[in-house]
Amino acid sequence: MKEKVQATITRYHLLDPGERVVVGFSGGIDSVCLLHLLHSLTDLRLDLWALYINHSLRPAENRNEEELLRQVGENWGVHTREIVIDIPARLREKPQSMELLAREERYRIFRSFLKEIGASKVALGHHRDDQAETVLYRIIRGTGIDGLAGIPVCRDGIFIRPLLAVTRNEIREYAAVHDLRWQEDSSNRQLVYRRNRIRHQLIPEIAADFNPGFKDALVRLSELAAEQRDFMETILSEYGERVMVREPGRIGLRMEPFTSLHPYLQYGLLKRLVEQVRPGYRVEIQPLRRLREKLQREGLRFRRMQLPKYILVYREREILFLEDDSESPNGFGPVPLNTPGTTLVSELNFEFRATRESPPSSWKGVGFDETYLELGPENLPLKLRSWQPGDAFRPLGTVGSQKLHDFFINNKIPRRIRKRIPLLVTADGRIAWVAGWRPSEEFKVRSSTAEVWHITITGPDNALRGHPGD
Repeated sequence: MKEKVQATITRYHLLDPGERVVVGFSGGIDSVCLLHLLHSLTDLRLDLWALYINHSLRPAENRNEEELLRQVGENWGVHTREIVIDIPARLREKPQSMELLAREERYRIFRSFLKEIGASKVALGHHRDDQAETVLYRIIRGTGIDGLAGIPVCRDGIFIRPLLAVTRNEIREYAAVHDLRWQEDSSNRQLVYRRNRIRHQLIPEIAADFNPGFKDALVRLSELAAEQRDFMETILSEYGERVMVREPGRIGLRMEPFTSLHPYLQYGLLKRLVEQVRPGYRVEIQPLRRLREKLQREGLRFRRMQLPKYILVYREREILFLEDDSESPNGFGPVPLNTPGTTLVSELNFEFRATRESPPSSWKGVGFDETYLELGPENLPLKLRSWQPGDAFRPLGTVGSQKLHDFFINNKIPRRIRKRIPLLVTADGRIAWVAGWRPSEEFKVRSSTAEVWHITITGPDNALRGHPGD
């Protein structure tokens, strides 16, 4: 087993001599053997830290695991740390998948702890049997070819799995030879969890009735899928340079060359964009397939759609953009503006007042919360709504039209308030005023005798402009 682990470390360049490494320690046989084995690789001179994350799910067992952590630290001379998270309390606050929540919290803590102690890697105890179970689990749920690659031996250059070529039986033999102690996690035997049913029921039944080497077949499949994924990454990098467009806050694809690509390349490029827009988010195959089909069906008539996890997809001219929309609140409107009269936008707690007035004697006194616009009957009725991708207007004092997205960026308007900024829109859909920021050049007052509307806005302090430092 030791030779297999050393070969894995060498083949994938997982560790360098003298590195500070965090070992995810659960108290189970896998993590105990991993820690013991890394400690025995004296040539690497690793600075090892055993990190135990207590999920507060099994109080009695947690205490035994804490005691084992203390003993291991003393006997093997490794640093130890325990971090407690109250998963049951989190679930009471917001019901969700316990397995998913616990996993997300573990990885968040791992990354935070790395920074705290200045470590470079987190070593985890996943092994060959875990790989087979993961591949089968993904097949059952529905996955793409990338998903068949299963658990990577190294992820993000941080999370490493030195035991991935080792079987569960080999780990048990190693523990017996070295007289190692560990704690059994009772939840691993509970068939209420789907992964446990796959491990204890489904795989043994398939192996007995169809193929005794079923687990090996799943692992071979994962290895082939990983090779194909790596090959595709090379191709996607080449095509990506041709079709991708990068702008502040968003990434796009030139639609004409993109739609001429093979459908599988299209899928790969869309997946790559999603991962760049929201790093760490693993998008499911079905939303990407729906997006690809919509693009194939609508082409340059594509409007917009929302992918899961707040990824906005929209078209501007011949470019398809993806943007992280997670920090933006929902939009509002359209809300008809009373002219004359007062209009309350309840979603934002803003009040607008529109009156017919003469132009001011001095423009210097006009504040950001009011505007004067030269509007004729053909421009009415006016409406209020939030920003939508593709919006453009001609800011006061400029010559040409400007995308509102670029206007937001140029004026350093925080992303989190952009959809809270009301747009005053004419009957034919033109933006007359970006409330609190700039009126349109098209509707500026050009004559002292013109028909002028004075529009003011009142609402929460700094709601339109954010807070200093945003």
